[in-house]
Amino acid sequence: MKWYFASRTRHQGKLADLSGQLENLGEEIASQWVYITDSLKPYHEHPDKVHPIAEMDIRGAFGCDVFVLISDPEGTDMFAELGAALAKAALSPEKITVYVVGEHAKRSLIQCHPAITHVSTVRDVLMREHINTENIVVPDFV
Repeated sequence: MKWYFASRTRHQGKLADLSGQLENLGEEIASQWVYITDSLKPYHEHPDKVHPIAEMDIRGAFGCDVFVLISDPEGTDMFAELGAALAKAALSPEKITVYVVGEHAKRSLIQCHPAITHVSTVRDVLMREHINTENIVVPDFV
């Protein structure tokens, strides 16, 4: 399966670790932003770097099989990625599963979209997607 993880950049390291573990199990990770270590802020000062990443992120969110948003009381870009995943769900609902994880999972109108499955933890997502979590270190996102 092809996975996309969306979140605030403060979770990037945890998601890179989890993504690597999933790749070791044969899963594909579409959210390559988790592996980018360069500082790109302020974004408007680095258009040559951020334009291709923004395009890759939207393609990844639209092209994945499993989309996972780590909820947060703040953040913006993750909602653009959620929109791409929901657009795919509107066109081909059988080809994508959309999850929003955590206590802030319903903080916006779009997060209450009926195509979204709300869960408490990333472990819940992995279990629903039939990933054996015995040998995976699943991070908490708080």
